[in-house]
Amino acid sequence: MARRLPPLNSLKSFEAAGRLLSFTDAARELNVTQAAISHQIKVIEDFLGVSLFDRYPRRLALTEQGKSLLPEVTEAFDRVTTAIAGLGQEQYSNMINVRLGPSFAARWLSPRLKYFWQQYPEIDLCLFHANSDTDFEREDIDIAVTYGKGNWPGLVSDKLLTLDFFPVCAPSFMHKDKPLTEIENLRYYTLLHDAGFERWGGWLELAQLSGIGNRKGTIIDDTNVLIQAAIDGQGIALGSSAFIQDHLDSGRLVKPFDIELISDDSYYVVCPESHLKNPAVLAFKEWLLGLVE
Repeated sequence: MARRLPPLNSLKSFEAAGRLLSFTDAARELNVTQAAISHQIKVIEDFLGVSLFDRYPRRLALTEQGKSLLPEVTEAFDRVTTAIAGLGQEQYSNMINVRLGPSFAARWLSPRLKYFWQQYPEIDLCLFHANSDTDFEREDIDIAVTYGKGNWPGLVSDKLLTLDFFPVCAPSFMHKDKPLTEIENLRYYTLLHDAGFERWGGWLELAQLSGIGNRKGTIIDDTNVLIQAAIDGQGIALGSSAFIQDHLDSGRLVKPFDIELISDDSYYVVCPESHLKNPAVLAFKEWLLGLVE
């Protein structure tokens, strides 16, 4: 018996708009215009003879019929995606897509990549940089290195690197009127923060320094820029040996105090278990973990 189905484009538009609760965001995801999404929603509603959305001036909501249909359509698309991905699994590409945090890639991974290519010249890497978590169902990413606590449901995660944090500054700060040979003199200098105030707060608490407000100073949301600001003498940053050891060795930065704050988060190698069936993905993962054994 022939299946009575609405047009595929109308199903795709409904699934995206229902999941995102926005015609605008659905249009962006599907790379079409908002008018095209609206048209396709009308097509499927006319086909079914029911309204799938309640349209309000500032928001979009699913009707009861829409709420009933959405999970079924989403599951169907996910099953088709999985089935297609499984076809020809024995013919894996040696080009793998890797998602990395920019600072991790620049300061830790990049100097080591030459050793990977020496060991695996047949594997090509396509590196993408972002600090957000990877949505493996929606993004064409094979494996990622992600900063967090290791709890990503449905994914395999292996701890790669835990960071230590300690104050670093330009050498000139050791010879000012209030030199950083004395830990109490921190109160006279600008604190440089990486994205938020919490890390300095944790370090000051560990050092048992009172009277120094951690919620002041300059926020710089790029670790590479933060490190450069410290080198340029703009203030005192919290650095990690994994990212700044070369600057300490060269003398561009100094570590005035030995107190180190160990982060609760770590860098993890993360991917769906099915991706490890690709020999190239498995080789890259094992190579990364081998660097810290």
